[in-house]
Amino acid sequence: MSKKLIPFLIVILLISLFLSTSHFPVVDAAENSWMTKKSMSTVRGGLGVAVVNGKIYAIGGSNDDTQLDITEEYNPATDTWTTKSPMPTARSGFAIAVYQSKIYCIGGTTGDSGFTGVTEVYDPASDKWQTKLSMPTPRADLCASVVDGKIYCIGGKKYWGIDSFYQELNVTEVYDPTKNSWTSKAAIPVPVLGAASAVLDGEIYVIGGSRHFQLGSELATVSSNQVYTPENDTWSTRANLPTEESYGAAVATSGVTAPTRIYFIGGINGSDYNTVTYAYDSGSDVWSAGASMLTPRMYLGLAVVDDVLYAIGGINGDKWLNVNEQYMPLGYGTVPPELHVLSPENKTYTSNDIQLVLSVNRPTTWMGYSLDGQDNVSITGDTELSDVSEGLHSITVYVNDTFGNIVSSGNVSFSVDTFSPQIVILSPENKTYGRSDLQSVFTVNEPVSWMGYSLDSEDNVTVTGNVTLAVLADGSHNIKFYAIDLVGNTGASRTVYFEIAPFPTVLFVAVAVTITITVASAYLILKRRKSATIQT
Repeated sequence: MSKKLIPFLIVILLISLFLSTSHFPVVDAAENSWMTKKSMSTVRGGLGVAVVNGKIYAIGGSNDDTQLDITEEYNPATDTWTTKSPMPTARSGFAIAVYQSKIYCIGGTTGDSGFTGVTEVYDPASDKWQTKLSMPTPRADLCASVVDGKIYCIGGKKYWGIDSFYQELNVTEVYDPTKNSWTSKAAIPVPVLGAASAVLDGEIYVIGGSRHFQLGSELATVSSNQVYTPENDTWSTRANLPTEESYGAAVATSGVTAPTRIYFIGGINGSDYNTVTYAYDSGSDVWSAGASMLTPRMYLGLAVVDDVLYAIGGINGDKWLNVNEQYMPLGYGTVPPELHVLSPENKTYTSNDIQLVLSVNRPTTWMGYSLDGQDNVSITGDTELSDVSEGLHSITVYVNDTFGNIVSSGNVSFSVDTFSPQIVILSPENKTYGRSDLQSVFTVNEPVSWMGYSLDSEDNVTVTGNVTLAVLADGSHNIKFYAIDLVGNTGASRTVYFEIAPFPTVLFVAVAVTITITVASAYLILKRRKSATIQT
């Protein structure tokens, strides 16, 4: 990068910090901090929360022993709520998941009628609901996660025996939305109800929850972190939560604008309603604590949009809540953007005009490139590199995101070759040959992928080098050689014209010419003598 550009980049950096709020409406909050946003219209806990196309949908739940069918849509960009079509079956404690921009609500409790396995699907685009095949095991307070197009419903609770007591479950059932079918998978090792789940790198983390350590015992809260790998249908364990928590909520950040982490928020431990914010780093298998949530609660919904968390609803003791609190994760805005140069590639181009095509995973305030170490050129997106000279080149692209992070693509090397290969024919030459077999000899000035020749304007004949032109017919001929270089440029030689007149034809012609010359000479001599006699 040119030293002349350093002051310019500093100015760009300062401007980008100033303009960053115009790209992300939530960056007015500091990382690892909470703030209050507009509340839902309905107080409720045990609701399901899901994100489709940047909008959050709060569905169902309960308040004061009343099961709800309410669907509300929250737009983080405008901080507004809108009421949508109600869920067909009023319920709480159900599992919720998103597949192909549709929201699946599975199982739950319907109040006095007990637990259900009903599967209902909401399409935000049409604001309509559909009923699908019910889950085989009716249950509530389970968790659901999507991996590779399948919805994994894990744990939960059901009534045990004939008494009105419930028992935690170790059930893992998988729903295939494309086939509308259910299958069973490996049971979770420690059965839990009221656990939270999140997906990271294709694995499902089932965190916390409650269980009875023996039949009839009091319900106990656990801190377990059980991990399911769908690829091989196995379970493993990772570092436990710092504290035992149940009926909290979990999501994973994507790593785009905040480091990739699993966040566990809220919950209950014994009789304490919590404000905990825990962040899990799968790389180090370590939990860390973030800033406490503003409102202590359990049975809440948690959503993540553009790596910003929204904790919605829940219950705090006897009080059902409609609060909506926003959390900026640890390290928010510190993750550099991902920049990829899709074109040019590390190859040779046969045109002097080359497309510069970039991929950046989030908004920017400035982009530019340096070609062959020259001064940076500012661009607004993909562009064309015009009139690039022949030979080797390198390009480096720079991006400044809305948080002031500047990244470089690194050098991308490429070359330009628009010249056709040059072919020189050494043999045959423009002359007459007295034999019918001729050795062709030609040279090419660069490596090629194909060579060939055309004799007497016939179809091309592929060759790998010099060849013998065998059994050529008597008479006139012409030959032309072609070659294609390694990048597709086609070259052609000049056309060589030659004759084939083999013995005895050559001898006959020579004798005939000699006789003709002799006769002509004798005639001229005799004519001169006769003229001299007449004059005398």
